[in-house]
Amino acid sequence: MNRIQFATAGLFAAWLAHDLEELATMSGSSRKLIARLPGWVPMPASAREQGLTSRHVACGVATVGLVVAAAAVHGYRTHGRSALYQNALLGFGLHGLGHLGMSLLTGGYASGVATSPTIVLPFWLWATRALNQAGVPNRRSVPAAIALTAGSIAAGHAVAARLTNNALTRATPPAEPGE
Repeated sequence: MNRIQFATAGLFAAWLAHDLEELATMSGSSRKLIARLPGWVPMPASAREQGLTSRHVACGVATVGLVVAAAAVHGYRTHGRSALYQNALLGFGLHGLGHLGMSLLTGGYASGVATSPTIVLPFWLWATRALNQAGVPNRRSVPAAIALTAGSIAAGHAVAARLTNNALTRATPPAEPGE
């Protein structure tokens, strides 16, 4: 496997390692993070009190994984020239910086912060350098990377809410049987 093949296929592997941490920790750490959101941010009371459920996190992670897998495959097939792949790679790195920022803002552990400096950021920098050194045309765009990353995360939460019938889709709890 050459460097470009490793840089493209490796995106999914690096994402998977990072998201295993999120899968294991996000439900617990989300309670603290959501509770710190300003009151004007629309959020069901149950989510503010309890955070995200493990099922919600698992569905969201799987949904985002589909996007990352598609980007990695497209990058592999195009030898790294795919704008989708390059923006997913850039978004992955920016996402890692976001985890570090969340940890600093909350003054403690935030889900994903352990693998951001150890996996996400080193892989992002290495893969970007590999593309540049191989002369792959730069098709990265910060706005496109942010849109792709934010859209993937939002879609992950939306799909998770729908599939788990999560309280994030409604402001009031479901009626009790017989009501």
